[in-house]
Amino acid sequence: MNEIDSTDLPQPYRDLAYLIGMENTLKVADKFSGTAIYFPKLDAVLRKVRDGKIKEEFRGDNYKELARKYGLTEVWVRQILAEQDTGPTLMDFGLK
Repeated sequence: MNEIDSTDLPQPYRDLAYLIGMENTLKVADKFSGTAIYFPKLDAVLRKVRDGKIKEEFRGDNYKELARKYGLTEVWVRQILAEQDTGPTLMDFGLK
């Protein structure tokens, strides 16, 4: 499909072609054209990953180091470390 240029496409395909290339844009269009797709913000996912890394890197006394590394306050790092990961509960499985 080399004969199609991104300027031939309507929005939002132009932006998509710029980000992922024409070939992938055409694949996305083929798969999802006519449907509405919602892309939620990644904030919650990225925060969970960051918090997990803080917990992994914690050595018992490096609050300030972690706060600087992740752009947080020392108080916030302590709060993250105080959170318990309880894992799935009976309620998560629909059991009471």
